[in-house]
Amino acid sequence: MTEDSECIAFEGNGSIASPLLASPILSARPGNLISCDDGLYASNGGTWTPQDFGAIGNGVADDAPAMQAALNAALDAGGGTVYVPAGIYQLATLPLRIYRRTRLTLSPGATMRRGSGGTMLLNGDASQYFPGYSGHGDIVIEGGVWDARGTQFTAAAMCMSIGHAENVLIRDLAIKDVSGYHGIEINSTRHAVIRNVRGLGYYDPGGRDFSEFIQPDLAKGSAYFGGFGPYDDTPVTDLLVEGCVTGPSATPGTTAWPRGMGSHSASPGKPHRDIRIRDCEFQGCSQFAIGGYTWESLVISGVQIRDCGGGIRLRTLDSSTASHRTPAGGSEPTITGSQPLAGVVISDVTMTGGGTYGAAVELVGEDTGYVQDVTIGHVSARNVGQQALRAEFVEDYTVAEVIAHSTGATAISTLGTRRGKIVDCHVNSSAGAGITVDSRSTPAAPATDVAVVGCSVTGAAANGVHLWDGSSLLVDACELYGITGYGVQVSTNTDRIMVRDTRTRTTSSTPINFTSTVTNATRRGNSSDAPGAITTATAANTTAETVLASLLIPAGDALPGTGYRFVVHGQASTTGTPTLTVRVRLGGLGGAVVAAFTAITTASGITNRGWAVNGSLHAVAPGASGTWVGSAQLLHRLAGATGQTLQEVTDGAITRDSTVDQALVVTGQWSVASASNTGQANAASLNRV
Repeated sequence: MTEDSECIAFEGNGSIASPLLASPILSARPGNLISCDDGLYASNGGTWTPQDFGAIGNGVADDAPAMQAALNAALDAGGGTVYVPAGIYQLATLPLRIYRRTRLTLSPGATMRRGSGGTMLLNGDASQYFPGYSGHGDIVIEGGVWDARGTQFTAAAMCMSIGHAENVLIRDLAIKDVSGYHGIEINSTRHAVIRNVRGLGYYDPGGRDFSEFIQPDLAKGSAYFGGFGPYDDTPVTDLLVEGCVTGPSATPGTTAWPRGMGSHSASPGKPHRDIRIRDCEFQGCSQFAIGGYTWESLVISGVQIRDCGGGIRLRTLDSSTASHRTPAGGSEPTITGSQPLAGVVISDVTMTGGGTYGAAVELVGEDTGYVQDVTIGHVSARNVGQQALRAEFVEDYTVAEVIAHSTGATAISTLGTRRGKIVDCHVNSSAGAGITVDSRSTPAAPATDVAVVGCSVTGAAANGVHLWDGSSLLVDACELYGITGYGVQVSTNTDRIMVRDTRTRTTSSTPINFTSTVTNATRRGNSSDAPGAITTATAANTTAETVLASLLIPAGDALPGTGYRFVVHGQASTTGTPTLTVRVRLGGLGGAVVAAFTAITTASGITNRGWAVNGSLHAVAPGASGTWVGSAQLLHRLAGATGQTLQEVTDGAITRDSTVDQALVVTGQWSVASASNTGQANAASLNRV
């Protein structure tokens, strides 16, 4: 029977007459009878109200004993419903204890109001002993408002605390102004659903700036779960949190919750598993909206975060906390490091504002315990104080379609990650770099295998994409512009790196830069790759050495062993028999000589005779004092109708700074100045090999 139930009158012949609306649906009559308008009474032996046992609901009298009597009646009957009509129920005798197969329903307008310290609602007795998930379960708690009055009762206490249970549903209610501990503690419980619950207001009695409104926890000890034992390290398994909200209550002296949902204790080998958090909203948390500690097989989706210190943080066991490396009761064995956690999906998340405490999405493992098998997608972070995404010691992961707009640090930042992809992400206005892959001093250094593909970065205050150390890295098809620093910076012993098909513009430093310790590097098809600008010109009526063709090698383009193939085609005309000297230089007209050909004595009065220079140039050791070697051939028909070939090669290495633009030029110099003595380049090409 519910508020919408109807009394039905039966005719003498057994037929059913028209329904009669019940008003009131429940009455405080002896025997728990339901009163109908026609004066009939229907027995409802499976439902009790606190009024059956003397509750008043006026907010003054202590209604806790009557409320407990109704809960006990459900226990004695092997289960049933406790229905609480509208009213304010002062609870001065706590905790209330709810038992197995009980449904506690508060009608709209019903408020449970704290009248003393301690947990408000607990599923069992202090003397019980139900290991694992064998305690009081099959419980439904729904409706109404639970007012913990944290500013009046300031000692840290729970509102609802559930332990060693199976099959628990908490829904469609509000919890206000809890002091110190948690709104809902789900401890050592399997198959729990928390749906459409609002956590409004929190009071910190001191030293509790990390409390979570909803906390999944394990039965590690009385300091972790004070209701009852045993303390057998039973974790939470199969938890769904859906449509929940945390934020301020507007009660003077209270704040929003420090954390919307999370855990902060652990034991080795006891992760919380199979957790789903979806379609929730978190406002004003001073720390993380969701702080998942030792959670695995986790799905978070459709979460909105506004003005919180951080967004979503997941962490493997923290090896720096000795108690977390030790099982319940301080028993053996104590582990020495962290432990891996596998299976994380985070999607459709927005975070706006805040971010001074942590990233919008943050995954933290250790070298002894990686976060594994991770998918992150459709994340939007705007005006956050730190990163949009921070990943430490994460492996086998995909990050896709993260939009980071105005971040106070590097937008997408990784440390020690391996075997991953960062795909189709966009960064606009970062106070740090755009995207970083940092493998320094981590197990990922010799085998990183991370690709940054199809990403765009604009307005970064540091490098667009920065790769430190690591091996087998790829930057592919990215758009990088408006960068203070390098477009792509690769440094610190990075090995087997490829940068390809990436466009850069408006960078304050070299568009793509590899430091001298980078090895086995490949770059191709990038907008800043050689060749840069190519120009051709004419030398006429002068005896000065003149540039006929200029082929630009951009700053930072050369890697150790990088080779360049160049070809210049031209023609010459003369009067008389002057000589023409052709040279190849690196560094412009005054640059180092790569090849200086013997002067050619031309035939008399030739017209538009062809010549060509082709050659190769290699960077031996790029850098500010970079060394190069090269060679070239000069093919010509200037001395006669039959073609001739001249060949030249550098003697030893030449020195030119590869960190700045270098023009590879072909020059011509006439022995006699005449308007008829003209030499010109018609076409030129430079290929990076």
